[in-house]
Amino acid sequence: MYSQRLEQQYLKLLHRHGFQPLAITLQELADQLYCSKRHMRNLLLKMQQEGWISWQAQTGRGRRSTLQLLQNEQQLLSDKADQLLESGRFADAVKLLGEEKYLIAPLLKGRLGFSIRSDQQVLRVPYYRAMRNLYPGTPLRRSERHLLRQICNGLTRIKEEKEEVEPCLAHHWRQLDALNWRFYLRPAVQFHDGKELNTNDVVVSLTRAAKLPLFSHLQKVQAAGPLIVEFTLSEPDPLFPTLLASLSALILPADHASRANFASFPVGTGPYRVVDNDQWHLRLKAFDGYFGLRALLYEVEVLMWPDLPHIPDHAAQKTSGNSSTSASTGTNSIINSGSTTWLSSSISDTEYASGIASGIAGRTSDLFKEMFLEKGGYFLLCDSRSPHWQSLERRRWLHELLNPYLIAQHISASIRHLWVPAASVLPEWCHGIEPCVPENPFKTADFSEKPRAILRLAYHQQHPEFPMLAKVMKTILASENIELVMVELDYQEWALGDADVDFWLGTVNFPVPETWHVGAWLLGTQLLRQSITGGDLPQLDQLHKAWRAGELDSQVLVWQVIQSGWLQPLFHHWMRLKGPEQAQGIHLNNLGWFDFQSIWLEPTVQ
Repeated sequence: MYSQRLEQQYLKLLHRHGFQPLAITLQELADQLYCSKRHMRNLLLKMQQEGWISWQAQTGRGRRSTLQLLQNEQQLLSDKADQLLESGRFADAVKLLGEEKYLIAPLLKGRLGFSIRSDQQVLRVPYYRAMRNLYPGTPLRRSERHLLRQICNGLTRIKEEKEEVEPCLAHHWRQLDALNWRFYLRPAVQFHDGKELNTNDVVVSLTRAAKLPLFSHLQKVQAAGPLIVEFTLSEPDPLFPTLLASLSALILPADHASRANFASFPVGTGPYRVVDNDQWHLRLKAFDGYFGLRALLYEVEVLMWPDLPHIPDHAAQKTSGNSSTSASTGTNSIINSGSTTWLSSSISDTEYASGIASGIAGRTSDLFKEMFLEKGGYFLLCDSRSPHWQSLERRRWLHELLNPYLIAQHISASIRHLWVPAASVLPEWCHGIEPCVPENPFKTADFSEKPRAILRLAYHQQHPEFPMLAKVMKTILASENIELVMVELDYQEWALGDADVDFWLGTVNFPVPETWHVGAWLLGTQLLRQSITGGDLPQLDQLHKAWRAGELDSQVLVWQVIQSGWLQPLFHHWMRLKGPEQAQGIHLNNLGWFDFQSIWLEPTVQ
């Protein structure tokens, strides 16, 4: 690595001579830099090693050597930033570039995709935002939910291929009676910090989860032996093992609440551990002490691409529709992105739709390896606290006016084919709402002034498609002489429903098993719980009890919520996976990512 002093000496020569070949002697150069011939010779040697100059020395009295300077100041700056990136100092690299921040893009691009160091496979992918909150039990976006599955484990987990619950930290369990369950923990399981898992970690983690709506029937968690944990419920739950496979039930160290910055650096028992996590990059390394099969990828690094063109957490491919080879379309990259997850070598999709832009070095197949409609999508949600939605007539009128087919007419034709109007929250379901009277219910005396009404719509930040959709809705509502005020919130505020608004724009994706997760979303999410109460729906606690007992199917529950006018599904997006031929073990999941643990790049045999 060159020194700052060497760079200063080079810049003196550059400002004096420029880039033209120069016939000069070693003594003349030494005089210009006020140093000895011996030191000057060393400087020239170091500059040559850095690739800054071409130096053709000539020996003999009166013979002149040839010097040509090869690097301008911008190239030197880029080289220095590249060395900082190589050492993991991303913040320093961006700070160094200052107003030349755009130079970071080609530097990052050269690091994306697969690489092999000392037989260790490394995957680097680009992303458009930082992911500082990886704390189970808090509101989490789609990508964070996927990453947590790589970092932490629960007592049980879902085997996606069969959509069944299987053992994880617990190797067996037993239902003692309708209200009591017993789980047996694996011995010698280690957390990433080397601490061994014990029953206290499980008791503390799940006692914390008991404060959440989905776990409200969890009365007691207690250790019944060195590796035995028992649960007492207040009401039957035949799918209790499925609940324990959810993100909120991931097991953390018992002292996690007292650990500094735990949300950004969670400690779990999963196949990957968090090494770095800041506004510039997130780096995961395979955990050698993992109790299961060791991950095939040694390291996964997510690079936060400064000023990446607005690619939302669910819209990349959806909006751009581009696919320059990548999991979403990307150049040697991966961006949680829209409806396409590409593993190839170019960037262009993003969480704009519902996938992941994954550019991975290697020859890219022209065929989609997987393609399906996302399990979830965009939705509108009327807030039951708003005075505007106290009548079913008004809620249904809004749904009729802001229906996905009308909205789609305002979307660019270049991406419209990626947006499929939704009839329910899952593409295989159809829960159409009954037609309503076409007359505008806001044209009553209390809205006699113009505009007839002012409605407030909330959506969360860092999702460029939301402002686009909101503007379309604003145009449609304006045709009815209704003003729409758009409110952008941070994700935490949005997920908690912490705003004085009339309705909400959002997106959701349901992991396997989708049907169970739909019910868990409706009954366990604070935003949904406070927005779908009232009207023709039974009390929320009554619905929750019936669903938990298996007496109310999630599909029937969704139908009731949609028919009551609270929820309006809008669009599903196509999720697609495309990748290099050498990439093995890739499977696109419902969150638009793939399991890091099983993916690998088949080396080329000479």
